[in-house]
Amino acid sequence: MSELQEKLDAAIWSAHTLFQKGLVGGSTGNISFLHEYRMYISRSGSCFGRLRQEDFAQVDMQGTILYGKPSKEYPMHLALYQESEAYKAVIHTHSFYATVLSCYADAESHVRNLFAYTPYLFMQTKGNIPCVAYAPPGSDALFCHFKDKTKTKPKILLLKHHGIVAGAEDVYHAFDLIEEMESSAHVYAMLKSCPDEDIDFIPH
Repeated sequence: MSELQEKLDAAIWSAHTLFQKGLVGGSTGNISFLHEYRMYISRSGSCFGRLRQEDFAQVDMQGTILYGKPSKEYPMHLALYQESEAYKAVIHTHSFYATVLSCYADAESHVRNLFAYTPYLFMQTKGNIPCVAYAPPGSDALFCHFKDKTKTKPKILLLKHHGIVAGAEDVYHAFDLIEEMESSAHVYAMLKSCPDEDIDFIPH
């Protein structure tokens, strides 16, 4: 099996599994990976649950569309790839609890509070989860806000009133980040209503 085929299979498995787990729905979300200095990204309007290898567009590292019609949010993926060679795959979802988290007025403080309950998200991100200011999805303003937050080379970025973006060394690690962020946000939502004296917090 070729390296490209392995990457396509990994992306398709990840997309299908995220859909089955309810971490993405309808035609929301997008997924990409790098191969031979090209970004392969799910096409505009594609559904994670039905994603096939024919559903990947190609974009070069300068942002020129080489094949197909990529997701309108491809500039966010490209911004991470241009920021660091450490990024080889990117996944963007609107998973429920992470999106709820993104709607709090002071999302930054709530993100910091995520690390108080379980250690795993902090272990994966070192506490670096920037919050990206809201702008309409697919807009140039959103892409500018997003690019401003990539300089610290985060593995996860929280998009205000929108969802999350995870970048990693391969699709499987990006998939793991999406799951861990959603799990941590879920735990946080469940415990947020409990009195502090009833919760055992993790020291950092």
